[in-house]
Amino acid sequence: MEKKDKNNRQREDAMRRLINTLLKIINKKSGKVRNEFRYNNLTDHPNYIFEESDGKSKSLGITHRDQTFGKKNMPLKHNPEDGKSESAYIRNGIISQKSKYYGATTLPNFEFSPEDMPNVKSKIRNYKKRRKRHKKGKKKGK
Repeated sequence: MEKKDKNNRQREDAMRRLINTLLKIINKKSGKVRNEFRYNNLTDHPNYIFEESDGKSKSLGITHRDQTFGKKNMPLKHNPEDGKSESAYIRNGIISQKSKYYGATTLPNFEFSPEDMPNVKSKIRNYKKRRKRHKKGKKKGK
């Protein structure tokens, strides 16, 4: 009788640990995918927001200058704003700001051309890889 109670307690403890682990995995916070253009009120430029988490948005800045802060910007083949023919660039680096600094509504007349989309996705993918590597490096150092 005593052996059965001990086995039942061990099973219950194992089940509790398993349930807690699964709940942690389910409730793990990850950024919401956005994929929208909004106006950045701090830089006075439109931005392409690709992720939002914890009240912060990650975005790509769009500008008409070939350099920003002495660094070359990535040229786009087509201006993302409909009806505009002047050259457009994606700023070097990712902008991470509080979501309140972006416009409340999306910009309806903005869209990347199919020719530019692979470069945009590559820039976002490279950022996420760097961020992942950086997080791994912090864990090793602890």
